[in-house]
Amino acid sequence: MAWKTTLVNPVFACIDNASSPLAVIGIPLDHTGTYRPGTRFAPQKIREATCNLEIYSLMANLDLEEIGFRDYGDILLQPGEPRKAVERIELVTRNLFEEHREFTIILGGEHLLTYPVIRALGSKIDTLIVFDAHLDTRNEYIESQLNHATFLRRLTEEKDINVIHIGSRAYSKGELDYAKKKNIKVFNTLDVHNGRVKIEELGRVYISVDMDVFDPSIAPGVGNPEPLGITPLQFMNILREVFDKSSRVYTIDIVEVNPLVDHGDITSTLAAKIALEASGLYLEHRRSSI
Repeated sequence: MAWKTTLVNPVFACIDNASSPLAVIGIPLDHTGTYRPGTRFAPQKIREATCNLEIYSLMANLDLEEIGFRDYGDILLQPGEPRKAVERIELVTRNLFEEHREFTIILGGEHLLTYPVIRALGSKIDTLIVFDAHLDTRNEYIESQLNHATFLRRLTEEKDINVIHIGSRAYSKGELDYAKKKNIKVFNTLDVHNGRVKIEELGRVYISVDMDVFDPSIAPGVGNPEPLGITPLQFMNILREVFDKSSRVYTIDIVEVNPLVDHGDITSTLAAKIALEASGLYLEHRRSSI
């Protein structure tokens, strides 16, 4: 039986259910921020926000109250060592995926964390859907090849995976050239605003949501805000289509929330809502597949 409670350090949605198909883990990675660090505080802030939201999924028309969540807490990361942090994230999440084989919500943390998590999933994933203002396909950024601005390049250098990138609007020429070379399908922010995002049939999917995909007037609490972003309803409609077109969605990560520069916790609250709606869509998709 799930129960609702209030804790100093709350579990996700304040409803703990060890048998839930919905797992949550926090990855407070904050090692390579280059503008506004502070993402290590996001997992607990997002949990706090979920405890103050109704956990009814509007998109799936489904009440999550009796289902609850299995919250594994946060990964403890050694400060100042990005490579060691990446290795630890990969190890811990690989063990998590072996134990929990349904849907996992990852609360970041900076965007570099997506790289080791997908490595941990191995051959389970066919397609990576990235919502992000930036392509993150630089070969090097500020004399580092392993950071939040290079994660997608490192990943696609190592792994043959279909990548669909949605909501971008900030590029370097080298990033665009690399994306074209690797056949990364890019739908920029104008494509989103003009209804030109077309999602075809997908296989097994991983979704990564960098909160700077949203316009900073909507989500100001991020490490690298970029004007001309998308809206939450545009995002939710695309998210629904991703679930509808996938054979299975394994994982969603929600990254780059920075509570230190947020206003009224609105970015953390939006991140919490995304996690709840993704949970509802997963359960709806699972039910329709039975």
